Order: sequence, then structure tokens, then C-alpha cells
Amino acid sequence: MRRPSSVTREVRVLRRFRFTLPRPLRSPRWRRAAAAGLVLAFISYLVLWVYVPSRFVTVGPGPAPDVATLVVPLDESLREAAGRGSEKGRFLLTTIQASRASPLELYRALTDPLVDIRPRWSVIPRGMSDEVYSRWGRAAMAESQAVAAWQAWLLLGNETGVVSDGGEVLFVSPDSPARGRLRTGDVVLSWSLGGTVRSFVLSDDFERGLAAAFHREGKAAAELTLRLMREDEPVTVSFPVTAPDLAAWPFLGLVLTAVNPRTDPPVPVAFLPGDIGGPSGGLMLSLQIVDDFTPGDLTGGRVVAGSGTIGPGGVVGAVGGVGKKIIGAVRGGAEVFLVPHEDYVEALQAAAAQGPDGLDVIPVGSLREAYQALVSLTGPEPADYNGPDLPPTAAGPLLRVAGPR
Repeated sequence: MRRPSSVTREVRVLRRFRFTLPRPLRSPRWRRAAAAGLVLAFISYLVLWVYVPSRFVTVGPGPAPDVATLVVPLDESLREAAGRGSEKGRFLLTTIQASRASPLELYRALTDPLVDIRPRWSVIPRGMSDEVYSRWGRAAMAESQAVAAWQAWLLLGNETGVVSDGGEVLFVSPDSPARGRLRTGDVVLSWSLGGTVRSFVLSDDFERGLAAAFHREGKAAAELTLRLMREDEPVTVSFPVTAPDLAAWPFLGLVLTAVNPRTDPPVPVAFLPGDIGGPSGGLMLSLQIVDDFTPGDLTGGRVVAGSGTIGPGGVVGAVGGVGKKIIGAVRGGAEVFLVPHEDYVEALQAAAAQGPDGLDVIPVGSLREAYQALVSLTGPEPADYNGPDLPPTAAGPLLRVAGPR
């Protein structure tokens, strides 16, 4: 008899030990369950990796960088004359961090009480891409830097102003009255409404000026005319504006950001590039510039954190996420926190929640108030009020949240 070849023997062995599913797992019921499991896994993938990240964001405390790493004096002779101050004292610019709600970020939000899950549209306008939102944030920071330098230089007794090359259209929402009339990439040079005609310099200036002109008109609707450059050609567009348009977010359903905002004459400082966006760092940038060009150390050797926009007249405006910024300040070792009047109560509550060590929370309405408050706290006899010539706040002269040091 012919002996089987080695290949034949291997086939017989494989057949003898062939793997088969146990009988219960070969039933139609099990196959249906397996199919259902695969469908459920696929749906879970779509929900966790596609739907949720596109509809939700996580928001938590962000970093609090040393402001001296963000703004650098260009005139070293002036800075040397002022003195470099204490090595311990520094200003911190507090931030919040918003991220797409990926599975990892969702896990952070579920395990960290300081991280929230929010609808995407509450942070990023509907229809706006992440890329455009990032550009908007960087552009807002650039405007804030120019205004911060302007107001700090004025406080130091020097003359300067802010100029730009117009306002670039970054976004037009589907509900904007400018839909179909403006395009992304257009550069607005000037605007007119009623008897008011003004050049576009900064987005905040445009919004405040337009709102004031509209209310002076006293009508339900008014015609807004924009003169702009489109693909190197001058263009004029007009469209009606109503009161609800002024209250929309973003303003008019538009995102207009200043092109190349700068001080004129130039303030001798340079702003270093970074990952921080938005206008809420204006106050701290201004204080750093003032400190760089004045004798002594404005911080008094303390770590001073804060948040607040800065506008014409040195007015400090409200910001968002103050509670989370307080946490970032505490993590950065801050002892003092400067906050706009509108956000004072929230900041005070957040500071109290940090425990007995706490930090001093000081409400300010202007850059001058912030300067005076720091001088009062760092002088030979620190005063419990917000500046020597300022009225008390609604909550009292100065509510302090601090334990013994």
C-alpha cells in the first residue's frame, strides 16, 4: 500500500483538530446577537468619534503664562533706567482651554469636576470651522496687544494711537443681514450709517460705534453701507440692520478682524507669538508694559494674575470663564487676582472655594484703577481699598479672600 505523503498527513491532522464553534454559539440567536453587537459598536464609534466631537466641546482651566514671556521691551535703555524689579514678582495671564469633545476629553470631563462639557455653539458660532475660530482668536489677541500698548503708553505720559489696514471678513453667518453681500476675504475700509461715517480701525471700535449710531437714528432698521476692497477692487455694499442684529453673536453675524493693528507712533515693545487667543489678556499686557518702563516693581514681589479686556480710555471690560481662570491663577502661585467689576462676584466665589490660603481678589474698572490698586497693596502700608482716589465697590471697600501668610 502506498504510504500517504507528509502533506496528506498534515491535512488529516488539521481535519481531526479543526476548530468549530460550540453548538450554542452556532445558533441563529447567537449570530443575531453578534450582528447586533457589531452594529452597536459601529454606532458607538460614530457617536463618540464623529457626532459628539462635532457638537460638543470641553472647557477647563488653561495655562497661566508669565506675561514677561509674551511682551518684550525693544528699548532696553528705558527698561534699564526703570529697573528690572524683583525676580519673584511677576504678572500671570490667565486663560481657559476649550477642546473638541473627543473620547479622551470626555473622560477628563467625567473625572475632573473642573472640566465642563458644553454645546459647541456656546463657544464657537454655528457654521464656523475650527480653523476660522482659531484665526479669530489670534486676530482678537493681536488687536488686544495693540490696544494694550496704546493704553499703557498713554498712562506713562506718552502720545500714541492705534491704526490698522481695515477689517478682514473671516466669517458670515447664515442669519447675517450681510449674507450674500459680503464674502470672506473682503477688507472693510470704512462704514456709514445715518450721518455717521467712520474708518474701520478695530472690531471693538466698529461694534461700539455702529451700535451708538444706530440708536441715535431711533429707527427699527437702518441702512449700513460698507466700503471695502474685494480682490484688489473697491466695492460698496449696503444692507439693512435691525436691533436684533446688534445683539446677535457674533455682532451682525459677522467676524471682522483688524488687518495689521499697530500703534502709531510705535510703542517700543514686541509681542511674541504664542498659542493664546482672544482679547481677555489686554489688562495684564498693559500692566506688564507699565511695569517695564517705570521704576521699581509694580508687583511688589508678588505673583499677580488677572483677566480683563482693555479698551479706549483704559476701560477694563468683562471676560468669560473667570471661575476657571481663578483656578489657573492658584495653580500658578498667584497671590493677587485683578478682575473686571462685572466678574467680581464670580471671581470672589471661585477664590473662596480654593480654601483658606486663597488669594486677594481686586475689582478694577480701568487700567489706572488697576495701577493704583497695585501701588496701594505694595506700598509701605498696604491699604484695604481699590486705589487711593476711588469710590468703594458695591461689595465694600475691598473684600479679601486670604488666609494668614
